[in-house]
Amino acid sequence: MGKYVINKDFSEQREVEAAGFKTVGDFIDFYTVDGDGDIVVTLRIRSARVETIDLISG
Repeated sequence: MGKYVINKDFSEQREVEAAGFKTVGDFIDFYTVDGDGDIVVTLRIRSARVETIDLISG
């Protein structure tokens, strides 16, 4: 699992821990994998609000 910094709306930052992320339509989903191997979305953010996503650890 890694830690990502999301720069959004050109002025805010948010950190999230996730196994990865993917684009789903107009959204970016950050996800983890549970003990059964199922993908669980931990954060969904509208992609239009995101400026950059940086992996800071992991």
